[in-house]
Amino acid sequence: MRTRITTLAVTAVAAAAMVLGTASTASAVGPGYTIRGHYASQAECQAAGAAGAAAHIWSPLFICNPYAAKPGVYELWVRY
Repeated sequence: MRTRITTLAVTAVAAAAMVLGTASTASAVGPGYTIRGHYASQAECQAAGAAGAAAHIWSPLFICNPYAAKPGVYELWVRY
């Protein structure tokens, strides 16, 4: 019985680690950031982030990250 419980616990921990390992970029950006768009280049993403910050739509804190599922696409993450 103890062996079955141990095996079940190890399996549950391994499954949880796999799910956390394949989490989206949202976890990499950090708390408090919200996605605002996808752009074809880093320059477009930076320009959109700066324009939104200049217009006081969001704070000057924004991040442009490559979108892992689609190479060549960048996600704009902003803080309000």
